[in-house]
Amino acid sequence: MRDRLARIHITLKISGEEIESLLKEVLDAARSVGLNPESRVEGFALTPSHEAAVIGLPHLRVARVSDLLMIWVRAPYSLDREKCRYVGLDADELYEMLLAGARRIAEIFRRYSKSAEYLEISLP
Repeated sequence: MRDRLARIHITLKISGEEIESLLKEVLDAARSVGLNPESRVEGFALTPSHEAAVIGLPHLRVARVSDLLMIWVRAPYSLDREKCRYVGLDADELYEMLLAGARRIAEIFRRYSKSAEYLEISLP
């Protein structure tokens, strides 16, 4: 599961006018699978709980750099059954949640790709 999480990378380069609505859709998609957005310097961490992020469990990271939106799994190799249990999660469920979130985000990016300069999707 860790290797599969490490393969998640999604990047879209799109005009500044569209990026705000795209970002809102991305955050809504994350919420729909149980991932909560937490602000970060470069964008957002999409994590099942603040506690899960604090102890270093994998989560989706969203970075906005000018006209680029990038999604990847932060700390994919820290998926650990004991750590998950510590915050009331199951490692398999966390894996599925992150994968479902990435897939939904990829669908959104594909919709926006008609007006985008660049789209790259890498999913397991």
